[in-house]
Amino acid sequence: MNTDYFVAVRDRAMTLVEWGPGGTELPKLLMKWVEPGILGSQLWGIIEDLPASEKDVLPIDFDRYYAVGEVLKVSDGEEGSFGLVQIADGFVRALATLPDERIAPVAERWATSEEWLGPWEPHGLDSTVEGLRDLARCVHGPDQRMYVWWSM
Repeated sequence: MNTDYFVAVRDRAMTLVEWGPGGTELPKLLMKWVEPGILGSQLWGIIEDLPASEKDVLPIDFDRYYAVGEVLKVSDGEEGSFGLVQIADGFVRALATLPDERIAPVAERWATSEEWLGPWEPHGLDSTVEGLRDLARCVHGPDQRMYVWWSM
């Protein structure tokens, strides 16, 4: 699954709904398997220092920390599936304010999610957390948002 995060105004984001942000001038982070629903929500909870529940390794509080904002488009077709999702503004703010010294500890805790397809080497997610943080810092002005375009 491609999960390409980018920053744009809504009208521009909607022009990318079928092909994603690759090849555009937009600030973007092209990744695989970093979906916002579970993994993004877990990351948000970790950034906010939420404790894990008794049964979970990582914090999950979808009522307060659900990283998916608005689902703008989902399409399942013969050529595959794709979609466009706006990232929740609160998650973008949490990412944008994450200081450098917290990146490694946040990434280390996030690496324990059972949603990952395998174990991570030490510091294996540091660049992902830093990239998401840096992208969130590209959101300027009231009309810009962070989005994720996904395809399978």
